[in-house]
Amino acid sequence: MLLVRSGGFLARVNGREEFTDPVTGFVLRQGDEVAFAHPAHTRDISTMLDLGLDVYGDVCGDLLPPAQNPVVPVTAALDLAHRRLVSACRAGIDGFEVAERVHHLLTTVPTPHTPARTGRRAATVQAHRRLVDHTRAVLIDGPLTVSLEELGRQVGCSPFHLSRVFHQVTGQTLNRYRNQLRVRAVAEDLAGGHSSLRTLAATYGFADQAHLTRVFRQHTGQVPSAVRAMLRPAGPGERI
Repeated sequence: MLLVRSGGFLARVNGREEFTDPVTGFVLRQGDEVAFAHPAHTRDISTMLDLGLDVYGDVCGDLLPPAQNPVVPVTAALDLAHRRLVSACRAGIDGFEVAERVHHLLTTVPTPHTPARTGRRAATVQAHRRLVDHTRAVLIDGPLTVSLEELGRQVGCSPFHLSRVFHQVTGQTLNRYRNQLRVRAVAEDLAGGHSSLRTLAATYGFADQAHLTRVFRQHTGQVPSAVRAMLRPAGPGERI
């Protein structure tokens, strides 16, 4: 399983292209053909979890997405479990605790979103997917303070068309996706030791610190200060 902490890239798995970022991961299986491209210029930082069939065979069938659609929607719960696993490993934990944390992470994997059938022509569907991937790459490159109008200019279409197509393809609004990226960026900075919420609010285009805290809590169920404490390096034996 590949999960992204920051940045993004285009992955082709068995001929299926998926833009992978902190909001979308994917699962590789033995024998899969994989290629990567980097339409976004921002450096990506990712975690690859090697889930052996001898240990995770049942899980792979029950919890992970099917081979024909390897995408893993990365919810706030999955993202936080991922970041806490990385933080704990950096601090130094034994194999037992690593395994337990991985088990916990897998229980947070959601059911993949399957776009509804629309009856549109295949060429239109592909064009819309390319537009969405281009939009995601532009947002990954930042800044995340970009306006909807400017984003539309950068990808070559009207804000109305962009918003409508993005929702059709992904099942979520463009604003929610952007907020997820902003929340994940804040979490990454908190894990890296940044402590000023006022500075982070300005960096990622929130109206103020209170706005950052409100959006962060809506997406994670936690306030930034609590997540900062969770991601602070700690010794072995810390509870999940």
